[in-house]
Amino acid sequence: MIPVAWRAGRRGQALAVGCGVLALVLIWLGAVAPLWSFYADGQAELEQRQALLARMQGLAASLPAIRGAAASRRGDGAEEAGAMLPGATDALAAAALQESVQRMASDAGASLTAVETLPSATEAERWHKVSLRISLNAPWPVLIGLMHAVERAPARIFIGDVHFHSPAVVAHPASLPIQASMVLYGFRAAEPGSRT
Repeated sequence: MIPVAWRAGRRGQALAVGCGVLALVLIWLGAVAPLWSFYADGQAELEQRQALLARMQGLAASLPAIRGAAASRRGDGAEEAGAMLPGATDALAAAALQESVQRMASDAGASLTAVETLPSATEAERWHKVSLRISLNAPWPVLIGLMHAVERAPARIFIGDVHFHSPAVVAHPASLPIQASMVLYGFRAAEPGSRT
């Protein structure tokens, strides 16, 4: 029980102001600051995902133009060969793609938890589509770094079928590992009359 002398006059006013300030600080630390941090982290993640979506849509939109340019170009094929995966067979191209992806993941600071070679497919009878499904656990910035590395790869590598799974949301989710899986694929030139 607070003595009567402390509840009256200037001491009482100072005590009331102090209690009010303490209550505001506790409300700020207990409710407002975590909500503010959660909102800021969510906003940053949303912006990164929107940038990733715009990049993927741009790549998807550029594929028909690349196919059309490759179909119309019948020269020495040096420029086309630079964008294609190396390898005389689909198995060699898949091995080269896997080695390249593992190197990019390592450089980005991620380690792959699973790599699966998917069945190849023939596109327009001129290319073989070689695909890998990869899985990894990494923080969001590391995943974005890996995707940027894939974008800058000398051979044209595309990203598709991306899935993310994150544990429970907390105040700073950007630093927590996210389980991700995606399909990375590229094309190799088909030799006339060759077998995959």
